[in-house]
Amino acid sequence: MPTPEEVRAVLALLRRHGESATVEAKAATGGLPKSVRETLSAFANDRGGLLLLGVDEATGFRPADGFDAPRTARLLDETAATELTPPLRLEIDVVDVDGAPLVAARVPELPADRKPCWVTARGERAGSYTRSHEGDRLLTDYETQALRGNRGQPLHDVEPTGASREDLDDDAVAALLAHVRRRQPRVFRDVLEDVALQRLNVLVRHEGHLVPSLAGLLALGTYPQQFLPQLHVSFVNIPAADMGSLPVDGPRFLDNQTLTGPLPVVVEDTVDAVVRNMARRSTVTGTGRVDTYDYPVEAVREAVVNAVMHRDYGPLSRGTQVQVEMYPDRLEVVSPGGLFGPVTTDSLGELSSSRNSRLALLLADVPLPGTDRVVCENRGSGIAVMSGLLRRAGLPLPEFRTSLTRFRVVLRRTPAVDDGGIGSRGRTTAPTSGGPAAPQTSPTRAKQQRVQALLALLDDGREHHVADLASALGLNRLAVTRYLTELVEQGQVVATAPPRDRRRRYRTP
Repeated sequence: MPTPEEVRAVLALLRRHGESATVEAKAATGGLPKSVRETLSAFANDRGGLLLLGVDEATGFRPADGFDAPRTARLLDETAATELTPPLRLEIDVVDVDGAPLVAARVPELPADRKPCWVTARGERAGSYTRSHEGDRLLTDYETQALRGNRGQPLHDVEPTGASREDLDDDAVAALLAHVRRRQPRVFRDVLEDVALQRLNVLVRHEGHLVPSLAGLLALGTYPQQFLPQLHVSFVNIPAADMGSLPVDGPRFLDNQTLTGPLPVVVEDTVDAVVRNMARRSTVTGTGRVDTYDYPVEAVREAVVNAVMHRDYGPLSRGTQVQVEMYPDRLEVVSPGGLFGPVTTDSLGELSSSRNSRLALLLADVPLPGTDRVVCENRGSGIAVMSGLLRRAGLPLPEFRTSLTRFRVVLRRTPAVDDGGIGSRGRTTAPTSGGPAAPQTSPTRAKQQRVQALLALLDDGREHHVADLASALGLNRLAVTRYLTELVEQGQVVATAPPRDRRRRYRTP
């Protein structure tokens, strides 16, 4: 129950700052206001809240004259139990504050599988509310859909698409099948390709034909955006603390990219875009070049993978892309859809629940381009891994901000330390900490240094996998693959197998 001390503290905050998303005060001198039902619905659909009755905002949140606390408490309890669907059970108490009785009611947030809560007489569509800075407001159609989606396991990721079997990338399909036949030979080894793809939910039956599912098209499609144009990732590098602080006469973005293709490619290209825009400190030694970036590259990858894997793919959200926004002091990854199932912000990293269970299972078997590594582990470990990487790098832990329709991950960085100029092998480099807008070396020079370090690694008479080279250099695998491709074309490096072959290694002639 709310205590007198808690109510006094809340009243002090109300007098300084006014009402908030979790506190509402009403005078209720003429009886229980009808608007109380809207507030109860809003609190139950959001984060819960505290309702104070008998407090007059017009007098600076002082006790209201003529307030009947016992009767109001009884009416409030009846209203919550009989005029809302599902009915609410409140913690209600009559609290004496400064000699005046007030009604304090704690409204709990409903479990995800019971939302939305609505005013029964108005129906679900016209009677479901949420909180905003201006008080209670009706849920939008998308917010209502998002809440309904939490009542069970959504099936959006296995819905049929307008694509055909020919719209899947044959090499990606072959790599997937090779992987699952090694991992689960009893299930996949001796079955036909289309049977295996149906078991993996890549193909689904629609109007008598096998067509790619949404998950199958996103994971293995040649170009999914032909059918789903907005299911991509947008990346921007913003030279200000926020969008509203951009200089009038300056550049709006330092970089602005739209990353398209199947999800494995989108993930790698997005990480590559972030890496290109990060400040870095580099050390080149006899064993290779090691780059230390503003954010650990693997932590960035985990944030991007989580965003594309767990975002809302329902019909009303397919017009919204995942957004990756870089600011001078932070990196933000924003995805459509709030938290799913029983997961709360407090249980993130401890409790796992997947909105797109078939897509998540599929991505755990789909290799990243040019590697033997799969897109994700699907073990609910992404946030824990991200936190561990940031902690080891001496950076703040990730911040998570959620609403009914958005999930935002914020990575913050510490200022880079400038301890020397740009050099070559054996010397430490430290570009300025403001990101790529003011590096102390040109992109061409930086590439030359990376290629030289790559050739130094290869010049040991052995064959190397691209993943090992990328790890030794501290670079994104996709970038290293591009450098190697150019070196192979120039005859400076020899590849031991065709592209996409998992046995492909590199060596000098």
